[in-house]
Amino acid sequence: MWAFFKKETVFCIALVAAVVSAFFNPPSASWLEAIDFRTLALLFSLMGVSEGLKASGMFDAAAGVMMRKAGNTRMLSLLLVVVVFISSMFFTNDVALLMFVPFTMMILDREGAEEGYIIRLVVLETISANLGSMTTPVGNPQNLYICSFFDVDALPFFKTILPYSAASAILIAVCFVLFLRKKEDIAIDEREVRKVDKQKTVIYLAFLFLALLSVFHILPWQVLLVLEALVLIVFDRKVLLRIDYILLLTFVCFFIFSENIRNIDAVRTLITAPMKEHPIAVSALVSQVISNVPAAILLSSFADGFDGVLIGTDIGGLGTPIASLASLISLKFYFRREKGRKGSYMAIFLVLNIVLLALLALMAWGLE
Repeated sequence: MWAFFKKETVFCIALVAAVVSAFFNPPSASWLEAIDFRTLALLFSLMGVSEGLKASGMFDAAAGVMMRKAGNTRMLSLLLVVVVFISSMFFTNDVALLMFVPFTMMILDREGAEEGYIIRLVVLETISANLGSMTTPVGNPQNLYICSFFDVDALPFFKTILPYSAASAILIAVCFVLFLRKKEDIAIDEREVRKVDKQKTVIYLAFLFLALLSVFHILPWQVLLVLEALVLIVFDRKVLLRIDYILLLTFVCFFIFSENIRNIDAVRTLITAPMKEHPIAVSALVSQVISNVPAAILLSSFADGFDGVLIGTDIGGLGTPIASLASLISLKFYFRREKGRKGSYMAIFLVLNIVLLALLALMAWGLE
């Protein structure tokens, strides 16, 4: 049980929160109505796409190509930051970090890079994943939920979020120049590019496109769910088994918890007024404590529109390590290192995250 708790801490916390809050709002039909099955179906689809593309060898091939193109570790670092930023837009921030953070540490260790350089690069990759993922509806779970809850169309979504995505790209570039400017002349051995299963790659990229259509209500989510489930059952059952069903259950617990909290008069009164006046600030601050995904689920019903919750929870992924669950992935990978400097990692992580959060928050305040 302890091993399960350590592995699935977020699910366990969500389950306890749902059970405890049930004492204030006993089980009823409202629980079933509170579960957003559309969001769950889209998450299932995207996790299937991510696992399928990993199995196809596409991500390994991309890593191999970067190794061949980069002449030194500094250029490789730049490519990694850019690739993490872009890939998180389509394959989620979690998948981008799962794929490239271990690869980063392995290669830089092999090439003898100093530990401080590795820390700064991993932290910058984490920030890139969290900020790049806000660019699209499928980049992170809270975007999916917000688009579903408010029925957001493509034009309003991108009109709202693209200024922050562009500003994030500029800030990340500045951070790279300032904190990874040390010239690294270490030559990198070429790595053989893994052969890609082209048929699988095309199939899963097609499902990614269908998922985007479903997000914007062009394709019914029921059609997407049935079609992808049938393809996985018939042609790729291994991928079906690798989907993170615990994450889906975690969302169910958050939906129930949020429904129960909304029915507590004192909590509803406490949240309603601040969300009307300062939705971005409230969403960003709540994200620091309970993470941006449950913050989006909890606060959406108190918001007058989608934009405040969207911006607040997206930039609110910066800050504390728990502000975005993706940040915990990098933290776990780094903390497993025998020669890792945990204190240095946390210090650099907090300083960079808080500074960038403050700058983006000032931008949001100026645009209000």
